[in-house]
Amino acid sequence: MQSKEDIIADILKDVPSDTTIEVELPSECKAYNMDGSEILKLRPMTFDDERSLIGTGEGDPVNILLEKCFTGVKVLDLLPMDKLYLIMKLREISYGDIYETLLICRHCSAENPTKVKLSELNVNPVPDDFQDPISVFLPVIKKEVKVKMPRVRDESTDIYENLWRFITEIDGHTDKSIIAPVVSNLPLVDIKTIIKALSTDYGLDTNVKLKCNKCGGVSVIDLPIDSNFFGVS
Repeated sequence: MQSKEDIIADILKDVPSDTTIEVELPSECKAYNMDGSEILKLRPMTFDDERSLIGTGEGDPVNILLEKCFTGVKVLDLLPMDKLYLIMKLREISYGDIYETLLICRHCSAENPTKVKLSELNVNPVPDDFQDPISVFLPVIKKEVKVKMPRVRDESTDIYENLWRFITEIDGHTDKSIIAPVVSNLPLVDIKTIIKALSTDYGLDTNVKLKCNKCGGVSVIDLPIDSNFFGVS
């Protein structure tokens, strides 16, 4: 007589044993302290993983999901561009390449059922000379600062209120007790220069073009990413 374990194994025998894929991040890991030998891997979600999206009140459910499915870099250490890429790739390998969603026309507000092929979204990798921290010249005070790109752990941080945290050096000084008061007294032009440096166009482009089925108007719309993106109602 078969044991329960053998019965379960027999029922699940046709489930693929290894569906993990290797991934290359838009940042090319240039912002992480890695020696180049690490392999980044992503596996499809399981039913148990999907249930974790309901939320336990113990953190961002998407971050928790990625921690389960992705290995190679700690999720909280990721650049937001890499997290977004992983979210899309995880959806693709778990549910299939086609994502069905409703896009709202910017001209007439009509709902348009739309199918998006996730693998065809454009990915803009960082340039070869990308560095983190990055050097930024402030045009008013004529000093150079080094700015560290925000990580996933900083998602809930108000950048304006905590800008000094992302500056590692000003005019050669690394002491935060010097950096913080300097930042508070910077001209707005220099502040905007730093903020702009923190915002990049690298990574996954989630803009999709929509031709409205009702009015015919053409809109460029950012692909909606919510709980339904992972099939959670």
